[in-house]
Amino acid sequence: MSNSASFKRNSKRSRALSRAFLIAAALLAGCGHAAERPPPAVQSAHPRPAPAWGEASKRELRAAIAQALAPARVRSYDWSCAIVAQDGTLLYDDRSAHAVVPASAQKLIVAASVLAQLAPQYRFHTLLVSAQAPRSGTIAGDMWLVGSGDPSLRSDDLRRGVLRLRLAGISRITGVAVDGSALAGPELNPYWNAADANEDFMAPTSGVSIDEDTVEFRIAGASLGQPANVRIKPQSGAVSYYGAIETGYADDVIVAATGTPNIFRLNGTIPPSVREIFYLPVHNIPHYAGVVLSGFLREAGIAVARGPRIARVPRNAAILWDHPSPALAQLVRHMLIFSDNHFAEQFLRVLGSLHGRADDAHGLAAERRILREQHIPVPGLHVVDGSGLAESNRVAAITLARVLAHADADPRGNFLYPLLARDGLDGTLKWYHFAQARGRVRAKSGHLAQVSSLAGYVETRHHGRIVFAFLFNGSPETADRAIVAAVNRLGL
Repeated sequence: MSNSASFKRNSKRSRALSRAFLIAAALLAGCGHAAERPPPAVQSAHPRPAPAWGEASKRELRAAIAQALAPARVRSYDWSCAIVAQDGTLLYDDRSAHAVVPASAQKLIVAASVLAQLAPQYRFHTLLVSAQAPRSGTIAGDMWLVGSGDPSLRSDDLRRGVLRLRLAGISRITGVAVDGSALAGPELNPYWNAADANEDFMAPTSGVSIDEDTVEFRIAGASLGQPANVRIKPQSGAVSYYGAIETGYADDVIVAATGTPNIFRLNGTIPPSVREIFYLPVHNIPHYAGVVLSGFLREAGIAVARGPRIARVPRNAAILWDHPSPALAQLVRHMLIFSDNHFAEQFLRVLGSLHGRADDAHGLAAERRILREQHIPVPGLHVVDGSGLAESNRVAAITLARVLAHADADPRGNFLYPLLARDGLDGTLKWYHFAQARGRVRAKSGHLAQVSSLAGYVETRHHGRIVFAFLFNGSPETADRAIVAAVNRLGL
């Protein structure tokens, strides 16, 4: 798999999964999980025809689900639950039209919306261009790095692009310019919790995104009493740090942002021979990208006369390098399985670009327009981001359930289904131990400090594929157990 498709893994210190989820994971994990299978082919999935639900079966199901979810209702201060049959019948309704905090289950909306607007095989393109074609190994003027909102671009991709220029005979460039105008708006959503600003799950959104707009700090213990080895990837003059980490018996490394963007403070101790990786958000992304690119150019032996600047790319520029992203379906699959906030926020602004302006407001308006066109109910809907990270988001269970049901009813097939995590195998669903429903669940989880949610599909034994959405605010550990019990009942 190419570097672009492998994406970033969370560091030991990353708290992209909330404390509530980690506690719940320990409670829900089974004795073991099957080995990871390769990703499914990007294709539609047709549900099998299923017999209709009889009235007696409906009553029995409602009673069983109500009993399974009862502990969560007792311990929660707010909730919304819905189950929808394959024919669209609402089988279970417990405040299904009541909007609550959804956490990352909200990503189902941006996933379905971007797939509705762009083909599953759509690819983002990152370009290196110049106003005039190179002559005698020289680019007279600037070379532009032009982004398109690709959330998956890696610094190693950019380095390989630079090497191609060098192999093509380019040895001198007057300067570097960066055009990140593909996406607009502030780097960080103002509704997010500022206390999470040092976390990789709250990285900036940008038209030119490199390494999900984070930088790697690689810390390696040395001999006892000696300073640890610290390496930054990608190495550039745009990021610096002060302080030191000692090699000792404790393991309490701190790599923290400071009041100045892209300057970090190091402190703590790491044991000998231990290696840890930390991902920290960087800011002023267009300038950062320009500095990184300039460093790669010089590293490859290409002289750069002046530092980077931010500027719009000229029309009719000559393309020197064109880097396509993996297919959109693969990017959406990554977002859903790993609950990647950065991907969700990039997608939201891409939606905005298709409907007037590439910012959050237009992206959110585009989501609403798509939901309306698909006749999906949106009672109480109030969303301020694409990822579900903001605690001010409100979504009803019936909205998520109908998003999933609409995908299942698509005559072309369900493009969303194969992109969701499989229970016991993928991403956050590795930690859910379903017994009766084992191997027949695909879903999106969501967790914040006081939120536990799960929405997806279950292949039932007698009634085909059905949709569920269970959203609870309060007591995530109890809610997770109750949700698992309910999904297991659906698997009977």
